[in-house]
Amino acid sequence: MKRNPGAIALVCLLASTLLTAPADAQRRAAASARTPVTPNGDLWLNTALGVEYAIDRRWSFHLDSQLQVDRDITRLRTLQVRPGFEYAISPNWAAAAGYVQFQRYVTALQTLRGPFQDLLYRDHIGKVAVTGRLRGEELFLENTALLVRARGLVGVRVPIGASPWELALSDEIFVNLKVDGTGRQAGPHQNRAYVGFGRPLAAKVKMSVGYELDTHERNGAFRNVHEIKLGLVFRLN
Repeated sequence: MKRNPGAIALVCLLASTLLTAPADAQRRAAASARTPVTPNGDLWLNTALGVEYAIDRRWSFHLDSQLQVDRDITRLRTLQVRPGFEYAISPNWAAAAGYVQFQRYVTALQTLRGPFQDLLYRDHIGKVAVTGRLRGEELFLENTALLVRARGLVGVRVPIGASPWELALSDEIFVNLKVDGTGRQAGPHQNRAYVGFGRPLAAKVKMSVGYELDTHERNGAFRNVHEIKLGLVFRLN
């Protein structure tokens, strides 16, 4: 029987994502639960997996997952899973909705889960791809508190000459709208600036690697996180 390299890679990456919670990482998480959750200048690793499936001409299914390792890439922090459906309103505009869960492995952090809604814009200026996204999230904490926030993202992808590589730049701003019972403050509180590179590995597989500066404000104090991001996206049809 003919083997599909893309399918084999997908199965291997899914297994790695689900099993990357070794006992030593869990012990480190428990031992450091009483220390500050995120030191300023911390170095994180983010491994991302995306799956896309076109249902018909307008509808598509998307599954995004991200595994984060913090404390200078030594401690398992969070697994984010975000399944959703997208509807193409026009060639440039689309709407999406789904569910997201931020599963926390650090004792001092609470798991968040709830629905999300996206309004997306995609276009090209010459060979440069332009993306805009406005996202709303209603996240329920374990203590029944509700965090409502909006996220605005703008990004571009620039081809690098005649090579298969492209340069990706983006910036995303987070604004807390409802914070009652969460211990957080309303208003702008986070910014993510990303620069990276991507290229196709096969007809339906694309990889990316980059750096993200995450600036987070809480209770009047700012902290920066330096994040190395590795990603794979699989199109199933």
